[in-house]
Amino acid sequence: MNYIAVDWGTSNFRALSVRDGRMIKTVEADCGVGKCQRDALPLILQQQLLRLGEAYDEQLPVILCGMIGSNIGLADAGYLTLPLSFSALFGKGQPLPGIIPNPVSLRPGICDRRVNEICRGEEMQLAGALMLSTVKNFAAVGTHSKWLRIDRQQQQVTRLQTLMTGELYALLLNHSVLGKGLPEQCWSDEAFLSGIETAQTIQHQQTDLISELFRCRGRYILNALAAEAASAWLSGLLIGHEVLLGATGPETICFIGSESLLAHYRLACEALNQPAEFLPAETALIAGLNEVFRHDY
Repeated sequence: MNYIAVDWGTSNFRALSVRDGRMIKTVEADCGVGKCQRDALPLILQQQLLRLGEAYDEQLPVILCGMIGSNIGLADAGYLTLPLSFSALFGKGQPLPGIIPNPVSLRPGICDRRVNEICRGEEMQLAGALMLSTVKNFAAVGTHSKWLRIDRQQQQVTRLQTLMTGELYALLLNHSVLGKGLPEQCWSDEAFLSGIETAQTIQHQQTDLISELFRCRGRYILNALAAEAASAWLSGLLIGHEVLLGATGPETICFIGSESLLAHYRLACEALNQPAEFLPAETALIAGLNEVFRHDY
């Protein structure tokens, strides 16, 4: 399994050169699809792949996933609709001849038209996680956390839900009154766990999320929370709320994400007594792309 995978999102670009199913080199850049002129994308792709040096070969298949397959990318690869068979998830993408010397294919996203949910990019992480875990519930966490439910007996992805935890956190801290006048932030497990406790009171309908978001400011203004720990408290509130909302009883959840973010979800799950597994996003992505390659190349 020798190929190049490109995870090209709205903000960032990443290419991974894979040999025998293992990544041998990667390059990254901040030239996301949303930052570039559409007609410049083929040239940018070629320039970035050349940065792989000896790990680049014009004969290698290039698999593109992420927002590059959207209506602002090289082409719109569309969405595969849930309920979705595993074989369709691993199926070959849309060929794009003539873009660069390499044979190029573009991965579609997935969607659930029943509830107007869409996902583009994380589905490859989830595809890999299917191969690496035996659970039925997965969460690719980050800016827009994607929660998926699968039916192993029917070999289908049955449910998709997006929780905008990461984006909401950034918006509140950087563009709302909650973050105005805050000192430099320092991580605090104690503040994070306090936010988790508040998320639990929301679950028990003793309060509500909209009120508690503003009370973050009230807490540090009234000295109930150290101002430098406001971001940790807010993180605990939002991550706790996400886990409680996405969990289906005592069933194990496989969380997929960056090592730093997974550490926060691990702490939240321990506090909530939520059974969980944790899988690095890169490991899951390569496993998913390996399955695509195994099925269709």
